[in-house]
Amino acid sequence: MRSITLLGGQVQGVVMGQGRPVLALHGFLDNAFSFKPLSGVMPDVEIWALDLPGHGASAPLAMSDGWSITQWLPVMGRLLDELDWGHYTLLGHSLGAILAQMLAAVDPRIERLICLDALGPLTDTDDGNLDRLQRSYQQRQHRLSGRRFYPTPEALWQVRVGGRFPLSEDSARVLSTRGVGLSDRGWYHRYDRRLRQDSAWRMTEKQVQALLGRIECPLDLALFEDSPLGRAGSTLDNRLACLSNLSVAHFPGGHHAHMETPEPLAQWVSSRLDADLSDPGNSPSGAQ
Repeated sequence: MRSITLLGGQVQGVVMGQGRPVLALHGFLDNAFSFKPLSGVMPDVEIWALDLPGHGASAPLAMSDGWSITQWLPVMGRLLDELDWGHYTLLGHSLGAILAQMLAAVDPRIERLICLDALGPLTDTDDGNLDRLQRSYQQRQHRLSGRRFYPTPEALWQVRVGGRFPLSEDSARVLSTRGVGLSDRGWYHRYDRRLRQDSAWRMTEKQVQALLGRIECPLDLALFEDSPLGRAGSTLDNRLACLSNLSVAHFPGGHHAHMETPEPLAQWVSSRLDADLSDPGNSPSGAQ
């Protein structure tokens, strides 16, 4: 494993494994080590795992007040420009999968999406977005809540064990190895505190479906049975219907199944990459 630095130090990451390069984007409040268990059982794939802005070892968010998911796209585009691979296979989990899908809708360099437990961003109504605008405006008067500090690394990663998407102790330790800092007040989670603020704007469901309809490259979607997305019902069905080049696979486990039980996911990811090699119309991408 080796470290990488992009955009003048703004974005950090790690490269794991050797073989066909895949650019990996992690989930909300996770970091590049989210893909470490998967890489451990898939050594013949070169995973370029990035810390998204505001996460892991990367710099804080560029936006000064409020944020919305669309503001990430120019940064992601500049990352692709700097890597200069020509074509990209993106492996994304949760937020990372959503960003990958949005990139594929606007950037023809994306040749394949392998998405774990996410299909399109969270949405709101027109009126709901006006309420978000109001809250975003009012937030200018409030300071961000301070960091929480913990006496030991063990106390810190235990927070992830009991979080909204619970992790095993082993997975919590893996993420905490990269995503924490230490000051004279104790150990702390290093993510940008602004990520905890309410998003200033969300797409409507109609807009999300239109965005998904613009994705032309193959999209391979892994649904985790114990995750909320797997129980999304008609909303998920309507989004799936927007995609013209889609394969779906179901796996047991919760939102971080790729960390908890990586072996079946690794086999599936490898099979989807092999699908590119068996199609003469798709030549493998590679770092130049």
